[in-house]
Amino acid sequence: MAERRITPVLLITGFLGSGKTTLLAQWLRSPALSGAQAIVNEFGEVGIDDRLLQSSSEQTVLLENGCACCTAGEDLAATLERIFWQQLNRDIPPLSWVLIETTGVADPRPILDMLARDPLLSERYRIAGTVTMLDARHGPALVATHEECRHQIEQASLMVVTKTDLSTAKEIADTEAVIRRLSPNVPILKSAKASLPIEVVLELLSVPLEASPQRHRGHEAHDHDHHAHDHAATIDSAFLGLPDIVDIERIAPVLIQAGHRFGPALLRLKGIVMARGGLYGIQLDPGRGGVEVSALFPTASKTPLRPGLTIITRGVAAATIAAFVACYTVNPGTAQVGAEGEAK
Repeated sequence: MAERRITPVLLITGFLGSGKTTLLAQWLRSPALSGAQAIVNEFGEVGIDDRLLQSSSEQTVLLENGCACCTAGEDLAATLERIFWQQLNRDIPPLSWVLIETTGVADPRPILDMLARDPLLSERYRIAGTVTMLDARHGPALVATHEECRHQIEQASLMVVTKTDLSTAKEIADTEAVIRRLSPNVPILKSAKASLPIEVVLELLSVPLEASPQRHRGHEAHDHDHHAHDHAATIDSAFLGLPDIVDIERIAPVLIQAGHRFGPALLRLKGIVMARGGLYGIQLDPGRGGVEVSALFPTASKTPLRPGLTIITRGVAAATIAAFVACYTVNPGTAQVGAEGEAK
């Protein structure tokens, strides 16, 4: 009888702006994850992160119908089932790992619960751990403001304090103290410039699951939490389509201005732009007030690119911020603003 193949799953979570995609892109280039499948879940109308990851791995799947902890949960289960049957039928090579990058507003509990409860998934996949990332500079404020951030830390098998190169020693210490209050025994690693090797992460997670003090809790309260966790009431998203060619030097100050004007209501502003120098990823760090621009490989995407910005907000209509940015960055009539649930 053939040996049953069980694929390990690494759940990667962390609030918006914590650096999940940047670190995951670096990890996927490592021989340690050769043959891995990445599944990217995005809260927004048009996926961005999967396009950025495709320069690191051809094995990238996008879940774009909401958040995997609520509205896109069935899509995640269906994707994992499809991957299993594709391996069984030898349509794709056997996978060494499946890495699931959640949205920044995802609560890991319903996802872990689904993976544990589903008969096929629980037999064919094994949760190797939940890696939660927290921005060293803004960690305490994020934890105080967003309950999703607290849930992510509470469910972590391993914490990664990111962007330590941009933070002071006090900010790093304060962030670690916040983590310890929520999860006293969880291992904590630090990452500067997305340099943490995946080998270090896998080494720590190789400890038997039952020996680790911080694993996802039992199923007792999960059904209630799953139904109570609804992003639709508080979180909004919009996609701002951009012209084929934009002036990065013109758009960056406008994004910074949007960050100052809308403050904590602006959770994320990130996208792909075409400029005369080529293809670029661009994102605003609302807390730092800076804009990060990174060159992308011309062949980073397997599907036609739609240049534009994904905007995620809490308490303010995302289309309002999209319109603000459009007024100052594109010519009238060239911007296309789309919001969840709204016709373009």
